[in-house]
Amino acid sequence: MKKGNYFKRFNALDRKYLYTDKHIHSTWTDGEGSILQISQRAREIGLKTIAITDHIRETSTYFAQYDQEIKKIRKQMSLEILAGFEAKVKNFDGEIDAPKNVFKKAEIKIASVHRFPLGRRLYSPKEFDKKICQEIELELSIAAIKKGQANVLGHPGGMSIRGYNEFPLEFFEEIIAECKKQDMAFDLDCSYHAAIYPDLKLILQKHNPLISLGSDAHKLSEIGGWIEILKGEIKK
Repeated sequence: MKKGNYFKRFNALDRKYLYTDKHIHSTWTDGEGSILQISQRAREIGLKTIAITDHIRETSTYFAQYDQEIKKIRKQMSLEILAGFEAKVKNFDGEIDAPKNVFKKAEIKIASVHRFPLGRRLYSPKEFDKKICQEIELELSIAAIKKGQANVLGHPGGMSIRGYNEFPLEFFEEIIAECKKQDMAFDLDCSYHAAIYPDLKLILQKHNPLISLGSDAHKLSEIGGWIEILKGEIKK
């Protein structure tokens, strides 16, 4: 892939692209492995491209050093290592909670619905009943896609799945269709989507959005989680 062209459309996924993981957390935030350990693990299991996407906020100041470390290790490895971040959707305008100076520096920019911003507070999704939780997550997701500050929508439906083991397929379809319209990658995230992949697959085939394959790994053992799930299906 050319630099800057980080994603493939769902119907074009191939074996080479399967060996990527563009959603990994390191010890810079809440992951258990250093960037070097993550890179070594990725190489051991045959990955060709990874993205380190640690959590960030507007008040975070670590990104310059983090980016330097990624670039240093990238020179040492026979592995493409992308510098990225994951930031929460901070309001219903779809803005994300990240410092303005990192947007141009980061290669993978993930906007994720985490806690819900209502009034002056952030609320846990579990504080709402299932239907309201799902509707709020849908609205925040669509707003983030339309705002376009990121190039990946992180773990769509994930807060509802975590809280209630369910996110309506019609809401997934609305998100996927909007991702396709705005050319934003849908984070097919094995931490949240592995169990519902057969249903998601039909919607993804229909709309054919850009796809970012991610493990959302916080442990070294979780890296590359889609390989075992999809390698029997993706053969070309």
